[in-house]
Amino acid sequence: MKQKKTNENQDQLLPIEFCTECGDDLENFTFTSKSKSKKEVQDNFSNCKKIGKFKGDLCSKVFISEDEIFLNSPQQEED
Repeated sequence: MKQKKTNENQDQLLPIEFCTECGDDLENFTFTSKSKSKKEVQDNFSNCKKIGKFKGDLCSKVFISEDEIFLNSPQQEED
């Protein structure tokens, strides 16, 4: 009988909600020149937070534009 392979790291995944309030702009964002400018993306993200449009744990545009993101669980951030 074959055993199903399981991923032991699956339990360690963090439950993260990505903000998708940008709608259609998000669909091809990675192919735009704006995605290459981290300053523009951060400015857009800051504006979304300021006006209350940001909903989620992590901005999808920031995630797409970053080369490397280190995600921390909410418990680690509080310590």
